[in-house]
Amino acid sequence: MVVHAAAHDADLSPDGVDRAAIRRVMRSKAGARLSLWLSICSRCGQCAEGCHYYASNPSPEHVPAFRLKPLFELYRRQGEVDREFLERLRDIDYGTCTMCQRCTMYCPHGIGIAPLVHAARGVAVAAGMIPQGLAKGMANALEFGNNLGVTEEEFLETVEWQLEELREEMPDADAPVDKEGAEFLLTFHPRDIKFYPQNLFNYLKLYNAARVDFTLSSRAWDSTNLGLFAGDVPTATRLAERVVEAAEALRVKALITAE
Repeated sequence: MVVHAAAHDADLSPDGVDRAAIRRVMRSKAGARLSLWLSICSRCGQCAEGCHYYASNPSPEHVPAFRLKPLFELYRRQGEVDREFLERLRDIDYGTCTMCQRCTMYCPHGIGIAPLVHAARGVAVAAGMIPQGLAKGMANALEFGNNLGVTEEEFLETVEWQLEELREEMPDADAPVDKEGAEFLLTFHPRDIKFYPQNLFNYLKLYNAARVDFTLSSRAWDSTNLGLFAGDVPTATRLAERVVEAAEALRVKALITAE
């Protein structure tokens, strides 16, 4: 299969599909690797052995190779798709995959199904078809610096609260914030701050007990990147840059992420 996208752009379709935007993304994703992977998939189903969706519900729709069908069809039709097709692509490539890449370990051809799912999601982004909850999380991350919308004040109050409790066990415990020159910058999953602050307590206890030279950032502490998960490359880049910029400003030597 030779993968290419039409060189010309079209106007909006009657159902509001921006085919010009879709083609731009297709051109950016098209290449030898994508073409090879879509061409050599033999639909053997071995990838299903590594998929937790298939393990929990062994239906044909949960075989990882099935997730490649919308992308294959998208390139075959050179972007000439309607809203119904894009809705199906969205439901398959967001709704049945976490891009964990376990399926690739079982593929006899070594096909990177997760990167292909990511490419399909990039098309969904261009068409404005991101799932609502994911879109909200990305908006929160861009506005607040984390996908759950925790404010800087709430974050600092949670750190102070957990440090006070920790000092009942470890009087000399510390949780430095925006300390320059520390060896490590710690980041967290936002749920640990908003819903499970006891996890923060345990992190602080561990690093203090190990006498790790660390700091927290008041502005860039979210270790997740929903832009990457969504297939939105510009947003993913911006969210990653925030953490990098904080690490560089604090002159730390390394970053420790939650996941």
